[in-house]
Amino acid sequence: MESQGWPGIFRERDGNAGGSLLLLGLQMLSSPACRAESVRAKSVRADFAGDKRQHGRYYTLANPFGHPAFADWAAACQLARHTVLEPFAGENSLITHLQGMGLARRFAAFDIAPAAAEVRPRDTLADFPAGFDICVTNPPWLAKNSATVRGLPFVQTDHDDLYKLALELCLTHCRWVAALVPESFIRSGLFHHRLSDFISLRQRLFADTAHPVGLALFGPPDGQQPPDFRLWSGDQFLGSWQGLSRAWLPAITRRRAEIVFNDPAGNLGLIAFDNVREASIRFCEVGEIAEYAIKQTSRFITRIRAPEAPPIEALNSWLAEFREQTGDVFLSGYRGLRKVGRYRRRMDWQLARRVVSHVT
Repeated sequence: MESQGWPGIFRERDGNAGGSLLLLGLQMLSSPACRAESVRAKSVRADFAGDKRQHGRYYTLANPFGHPAFADWAAACQLARHTVLEPFAGENSLITHLQGMGLARRFAAFDIAPAAAEVRPRDTLADFPAGFDICVTNPPWLAKNSATVRGLPFVQTDHDDLYKLALELCLTHCRWVAALVPESFIRSGLFHHRLSDFISLRQRLFADTAHPVGLALFGPPDGQQPPDFRLWSGDQFLGSWQGLSRAWLPAITRRRAEIVFNDPAGNLGLIAFDNVREASIRFCEVGEIAEYAIKQTSRFITRIRAPEAPPIEALNSWLAEFREQTGDVFLSGYRGLRKVGRYRRRMDWQLARRVVSHVT
C-alpha cells in the first residue's frame, strides 16, 4: 500500500544535478552510529565544505531511463499511476527526468540536505520512509576504506559501501526499485534474487566521477533458483547473468600453485589495463615488459609463471571475444574514459587466472 500524502511538484531548474549520491559527510554524521562523534563531525563538514567528491555530489549528464528494459519495468509496476519515492533526492533530477517522460506525476522526495524546494529534509538512512511500493533513486556511494582514508566516520553496517546499505533499505521497504549503482554491484552477488535487469550505462553519467555506472531494476522475488536476470551493455542485450557466467567465467582447471602472478622470472607477460586510446588489455612476451620492475603488489603490469602457458595469440583471441560478448561488465573500471567515450578497464588476477587456466 503506497502513501498518498505527498503530492508531486514539477519545477524546471537550470542544470541537470544528479539525484543525491548524498552529502556524504552530512548524511553519515547524522546517523545514530556517528552521533558520538558530533564534535569531530562538525570539523569534517567544515574541512570538506564545497568538495563535491567528499560530499558525494555528482551531476548527471544524461537521462538514464531511456532504455527498453526500463520501459518494461515501468509498465510492470505501473509507474505512471503510483507515487514514486526518491529517498536520496538531492536536487531531485531523477524525478525531473521521469516527469519529462510523462512519469512520476506524484512523488515523495527526501534528502538529508535538500537542494530543491520540493525535497523534504530527512535522514533516510536512519529513518527510511514507509508506505511506498515504488522507489527510483541514486543512493549514496562511499566505500568504507575510502571513508577510513579520508578520516570520515562510517555508519555501523556489515556492508563495505554505503550504497549497499541504502539499497538494502530500499528493497526492504519497496516492492519495485530502480537504482543507479556502481557497475561493480553485479559482481557482488547481492540482491540478485530481486534483480530483473541490469544495464551497464555506456555514457558517462556523472561529471565528477569516472566510475562505470549501472541501472539496476528490481521487482518482487520470483523464486527462480539460481537467481537470474537480463544483462545489457547500453542498448545491446548481452544475455542472462547465469548464461554469461557459465560461458565466460570458466572454472579454474589448474592448481593455484601452477599459475603464479608477479613472478620476476615468469614466462608470460600481461598488461592488465586499457590505455586512453584503445582496449589494450593483452598478454605479451615477457621481453616486451622487461623494463618494468615487478613487485608483489603489482596490479597493472605483471609477469606470470605458467608452465605450458598457452600461445599468446590464443590468449588474446579469447580475451577479445570475451570483451565483445560480455560488454566488459566482468572487468573493473579504471581511471575514466578512452578517447572513443568507452570506459577504460582493468583485469584482476582472479579473472586472468581463469583465462590462462581455460585457454590451453
